Amino acid sequence: MKIRLTLLFLLITFIACSTFKRQYDSNMARNSIAPLLEKYRDSLEVRRYGIVASIRKNGGIEKCAIGFSDSTHEMTTDKIFNIGSLTKMFTAVLIMQEVEKGNLSLNDTIGKYFSRSYVFNKNVDLQITIEQLLRHESGLGEIVVDTIVNQAFFNFFYAYNNDLLYNKIPEKIFDKGERFKYTNTNYILLGYVLELINDEPYSELLKERIFGPCEMKNTYSFLPKADSDIAHPMYEGQDLLEFVTYKYYYDYGFSAGCIFSNIEDLNRFFINLYETERLITRESFGQMCTFKNDYGYGIQKIPILGENVYYIGHGGDNLSYTNRNFYNPKTRTLVVLMANHLYDKYCWEIGCEMLYEFDK
Repeated sequence: MKIRLTLLFLLITFIACSTFKRQYDSNMARNSIAPLLEKYRDSLEVRRYGIVASIRKNGGIEKCAIGFSDSTHEMTTDKIFNIGSLTKMFTAVLIMQEVEKGNLSLNDTIGKYFSRSYVFNKNVDLQITIEQLLRHESGLGEIVVDTIVNQAFFNFFYAYNNDLLYNKIPEKIFDKGERFKYTNTNYILLGYVLELINDEPYSELLKERIFGPCEMKNTYSFLPKADSDIAHPMYEGQDLLEFVTYKYYYDYGFSAGCIFSNIEDLNRFFINLYETERLITRESFGQMCTFKNDYGYGIQKIPILGENVYYIGHGGDNLSYTNRNFYNPKTRTLVVLMANHLYDKYCWEIGCEMLYEFDK
């Protein structure tokens, strides 16, 4: 009897384990992007950070996470990251909303909003237009990277504040309209313009006009440090979260790089912007996608599979996060990748592999 019971137990255990294995293998098979990420597991474990990736194709969205969300915990797909310069796309949408309302024109000069009588920085040419700011053709010097970030990151008491950034803008690089030069300064000024027109903080405009309509319930204009779903900013194995205050990114990145979000919310934003009129009209979106130097209004043209196939999106790199995203206007395939490490190189590699594999 004892032998029969033992054999019965082993048989049940074998069946249960076999059933679990089939379910696990089935889940892996359904998630077609998991094997692509798995190749990078060892590299991410050594560097102690992680990546979340998603692909939207044929109407469905697959998500996968790998690596670490901080120094000890595994990454999950619900984690929240700073999106860096992808914030600029949100700012451009808010500007186009103002154009649609008739509150500003793309040909307006910034002198209309910044009077020399109360703004004293002579490095800012007040004849620069809104469109030149959107296209990075202002010639303005870089304020964030060159002037602020190296002094502010580890110093809670450094006098950085988005209200003061205007008067810290350094000397111009070239005359307005002369050429293209990507500069955070341009989109910080656009944030100021939005606040002056609406007499309302940029953060509130984001909530009312983008986060709310797109049902982005895990998206913020600041670092929500108390949220357990935060992917900690990691750099060379060190957790940097303790070195930043909740409003660090809002103060120095502002309308050029302050937003925090997760991959599900970003998919909501992209789909609403690219495929509906929930945020702006198709005509306004078409204007955003009038590219010069592969740059429109807060949106980039990204050639990957040859000249005849291109993607749109906007990358983001910030302390210490990376964001890459690709949308094919013809097939409506959307790939989004987020990492909690500055200048991560794998997001681009994985993104390209996903596109080669699933967007042929």
